[in-house]
Amino acid sequence: MNFNKADILFAFAMLICGFLYWNLLDFGMLGAGVTLFAMVIFTVAFVYMLKSGYKQNIRSIICLILATLSALQFTLFDNRFISFLNFMFLMVLFIYWVCLSTSRQIDKKLSVYILGYAVKQGIRIPFMNFPCCVAGIKRSLSGQKKGKGILAALIGILIFFPLIAAVVSLLMSADWAFENFVGRFYDLLNFDTIVTYIGQFIFGIPVAFYLYGLIYGNVKGRNTDKVTAESVDRAAEIVRIAPKITIYSALTVFNMIYIMFFAVQAAYLFSAFSGDLPETFTYADYARRGFFELCAVAGINLLVLTVSYLTIKKGTSEEPKALRAETAVISVFTILLIATALSKMAMYISAYGLTQLRVFTSWFMVVLFIIFLVICVRQFIKFNSAKVIILGFVIMFMVLSYGNTDGLIAKYNIEMYEAGSLKTLDITALYELSDAAVSHVYDLYRKTDDMEMRQKLESYINYNGYYGNSGFREFNFQRCRADAIRNEIGVAL
Repeated sequence: MNFNKADILFAFAMLICGFLYWNLLDFGMLGAGVTLFAMVIFTVAFVYMLKSGYKQNIRSIICLILATLSALQFTLFDNRFISFLNFMFLMVLFIYWVCLSTSRQIDKKLSVYILGYAVKQGIRIPFMNFPCCVAGIKRSLSGQKKGKGILAALIGILIFFPLIAAVVSLLMSADWAFENFVGRFYDLLNFDTIVTYIGQFIFGIPVAFYLYGLIYGNVKGRNTDKVTAESVDRAAEIVRIAPKITIYSALTVFNMIYIMFFAVQAAYLFSAFSGDLPETFTYADYARRGFFELCAVAGINLLVLTVSYLTIKKGTSEEPKALRAETAVISVFTILLIATALSKMAMYISAYGLTQLRVFTSWFMVVLFIIFLVICVRQFIKFNSAKVIILGFVIMFMVLSYGNTDGLIAKYNIEMYEAGSLKTLDITALYELSDAAVSHVYDLYRKTDDMEMRQKLESYINYNGYYGNSGFREFNFQRCRADAIRNEIGVAL
């Protein structure tokens, strides 16, 4: 391991970033703290890679812009579930941005080698270079006896800190005078805050090592040459153990089942497209039940096709025509199932309104629809289908992130209620939504003359137990607006 001045300074910077990871992020409710941390880590990594001779290219700049949009979402919108998904998405973007910035891609274009990226960039490079951070710090102190002694002392204190705290606690219980002394010392130094910071620094060390291993490894090319396109291809060949007849038979059975399914239910299966409700069915029976079952079937079909392509034995580099035919047929059936399911859900929503579950599952089905449409077209036209699917997913995820889901749900249900399409407004369901819904509920609160309704809406607006008190780490503009509305109602009362 060779370290220059930039490498050593970057090692200390990563220790600070590891501390900030736990200090700025509140995993109970991700907010502006994530945005700030993302700005810090991207800036530090950007400067280090620039100092190491790596300039940004078009692809890395596009990825950086996308990551910036992803990071800003935490400050703009309020939704726990989407924030969690977006946090995972942001981490993937950061790793991929480092890879693009240092030109360590397995393939120069988006392709099926994305799985190789995950292994190489997310696991192998960071952990194979895990000790590099502490090695860089030690190198900076080499030849300095005083520096080595200070580092050793700090490490000893950090390692034995839990035992030191336990001994102090026991001595406080054993003697009143010592307890009084420690109490005064505690009041003077704000011991709770110090302990919190020490804990965040200790838990931040593995984070720092991971980040340093990832970035330093890509910059120096250390442990980056083991996972290549050839090695991924060799690994893929190992799992190709299924005879063609096995795969074809299984896919044929699936397709026969779907033929019978459509034939048996042809009388009412597609009635949702025209908005007609079959006899003996309620909206709940026809739409909700059928929707979730068809969601599961679509997911199973994607799994079946993935396993088939990974395990089937191939005699040549060309995809077998029979496999392409079976894939095309099962894709068409799945597209029909998804279209039917979405039409059912549209009917159900028109009758009962929106909920988070209905929005999220509908979004998921649209994503599956795109995937199967690409797979189907790919059987007739050769193109980089993996790239189209990845870009399609990224676009759909950004739509979900910036779609203001909870605000959309509240606005739609209130408008349907005011128009008379919904007989009642489900106030209880509002409590499942975040503060993104408060502004729309407040508009109805100001317009309605129904005192009972106003009281229920006021109770919802003032409800703050869903998230609890928040600070800068959990801040977002929608929650800020909701707090302002609560204050307005409080002043008016």
